[in-house]
Amino acid sequence: MIDNAGDTMYTFEKTLLVAIPGFTLLMLIEYLYGLAKGRNTYANTADVVSSLSSGLTFVISNTLGFGALVISYAWLSSLLFEATGSGELGDIPIWVWLITFIWVDFTGYWIHRWAHANNFLWAMHMIHHSSEEFNLAVALRQNAFKWFTYNGIMLAPLLLLKIPVEVVAIIVPVHLFMQFWYHTRHIGDLGVLEYLFVTPSQHRVHHAINQPYIDKNFGLIFSVWDRAFGSFQQELKEEPCAFGITVPVRNYNPVLIELQYIGRMLRDSFYTKRWRDKFAVFFSRTGWRPADVAERFPYQKIEDCHNFEKYQPATPLWLQLWGVIQTLITVALAAYLFQFIEFFTRQELLMYVAIMLPGIYAATNQLQNQSSIVAESIRLGLSLYVVYSTGDWFMIATKISNAHIAILFVFAISWLLAIYLRFRQEAPTGSSTPTAPLV
Repeated sequence: MIDNAGDTMYTFEKTLLVAIPGFTLLMLIEYLYGLAKGRNTYANTADVVSSLSSGLTFVISNTLGFGALVISYAWLSSLLFEATGSGELGDIPIWVWLITFIWVDFTGYWIHRWAHANNFLWAMHMIHHSSEEFNLAVALRQNAFKWFTYNGIMLAPLLLLKIPVEVVAIIVPVHLFMQFWYHTRHIGDLGVLEYLFVTPSQHRVHHAINQPYIDKNFGLIFSVWDRAFGSFQQELKEEPCAFGITVPVRNYNPVLIELQYIGRMLRDSFYTKRWRDKFAVFFSRTGWRPADVAERFPYQKIEDCHNFEKYQPATPLWLQLWGVIQTLITVALAAYLFQFIEFFTRQELLMYVAIMLPGIYAATNQLQNQSSIVAESIRLGLSLYVVYSTGDWFMIATKISNAHIAILFVFAISWLLAIYLRFRQEAPTGSSTPTAPLV
């Protein structure tokens, strides 16, 4: 994504105010359709909450531009050209919008393909493939922590045409949101459209771990790139798709899922004996590991994609419902942030994110019968400080009377629940293997 600069500062956040209700409606339609057809793809409530929580982590962290090295189009443009307005967006010729969209899609194909080919890049992209289900909610699984983003470099040729930053700032999120609809199992082959556009059938192949499907169909909007560059694979009737990744994450916490692969690479780099391998871990093809650490820390890979136990701890129904309620509250608080984000100072944004992310972390841990007292304490403690020092919770009581009290009440209940989960005597039960450690 582009960074926050000039008039484009909050373009992404403002587009989310339209996208979030649209996504919610489409997921509801998919859920109801699945129930009517006897093929509910939302049966694993915890996995759905995990997907939604991942999306929330992505959009909330994006407000601060988290990233070790983010090279954006806006930044490159500011280096080459003086800051000048593009005039009214309506005055921009249609060919500018079309060229920008096509170029974003073409470069997106290669960025996506390379993300599957390199260990370090896969560490960022892996979360999108981490679900063992496939529904519209899975589309929201995006990486919040950008260790390195080079999208701006790929878009640099647009600078030669002096494509305004405002155009790119609009096209990029619209292009991203257009990738939402094809994350579904309910739409089959679309005939002639399969030759031009990425469809649900093609993208099911991309998310599948079946041997014929691995590293195929990297297209985002147009499928012509896959056909032109030899990465296209049609969905086969005799080979139904199995979803996930070959080394399953076995976790619902989006923060831990994102850190899992990079944590394993850091561990391998530390313990491997050859100095060359300490660096090769990060720059080699996806899945490559030095022989000594591969033997010392073996991965548990899925050998038979049609016969493996999905990760689904036995979580009580009431705890699942509480996770759903917390997620809906977080969605509402995120929408509140995006609606009024231009009135937040940088310090207030930092505080808001510092409250929201621990809440997401704790809620997804609770779905696995795990306590997160520290995360809950951070969320509640910072919120109490904000209310005590300002008399409000980020101006929300000026919009809804006593809303700050209600927020503190919910956070306090969740904190007490974390204490209960931590100190209850009976051990959690479930048919699934316990969550895999980070390293």
